[in-house]
Amino acid sequence: MKKHLLSIAAAASMLVAGVAQAAPTYEDFTISEGSVPGALANSFTADKMNGGYFEKLTINPDFTFATAAYANFGQFFKNDGTTLVAPTQLNCLGANCYGLYATFTSAGYVSGPSSFVGTSGAFELYIDPDQDTTLALGATGADPVVIGGNADDYKIAFSTDLFAALGIVGNPGAFDLWFKNFTLTALGEGYFTSPDPFHLVVNVDGDFDNFVVAPGTINVTGDVSAVFGIPEPGTLALAGLALAGIGLASRRKAAK
Repeated sequence: MKKHLLSIAAAASMLVAGVAQAAPTYEDFTISEGSVPGALANSFTADKMNGGYFEKLTINPDFTFATAAYANFGQFFKNDGTTLVAPTQLNCLGANCYGLYATFTSAGYVSGPSSFVGTSGAFELYIDPDQDTTLALGATGADPVVIGGNADDYKIAFSTDLFAALGIVGNPGAFDLWFKNFTLTALGEGYFTSPDPFHLVVNVDGDFDNFVVAPGTINVTGDVSAVFGIPEPGTLALAGLALAGIGLASRRKAAK
């Protein structure tokens, strides 16, 4: 039975890996920094966001997992992610500067000794006009990110629809996440001004420190990037099949 469960999980992981290998087309978006309180009027076109993140990951005895993380973004790129957009007012010195951060939660299933698959997840993207927000992780991956000094902050976008997620542990490890139904808030529409209507799918990927896949709670740090991409034909169906396979493996293991 154990081998059968592992084969199901491995097959599902390979399906999601196929999704990850279907590289997205980098889609342009326009940002109006003048919409941020205190910022100067400045608009630019980019196709990629870069930053760093800190994560709390808890792997349970049954090898399900829960994770919470936050990311601070510091750069925009254009020309398919090859050229730095400069100057901007993101994370600079001065009263006109601002911060940009995201919080993230996910749950899923460890699919092998060096890989895992997320079955649910959500993120929220915020602007910090005064660059004074503090972010901290809880005791476990099931605890929410603790945010302080955020009275002036406001949410500009979110998604609760993680439809594909794959992680591979290595040196370094790597992850690839796909969210659909990317939604701008009213204030977010003032920051992301084009296209209109805005992109619905965002692909978030990056790398992280190596760690041993075993029950327990650990801290993980790494780099992260986000692009708005159009999934290859069949990606949604492939991802759904992969997640269904992982769910089946999880249910059978729980019933054992």
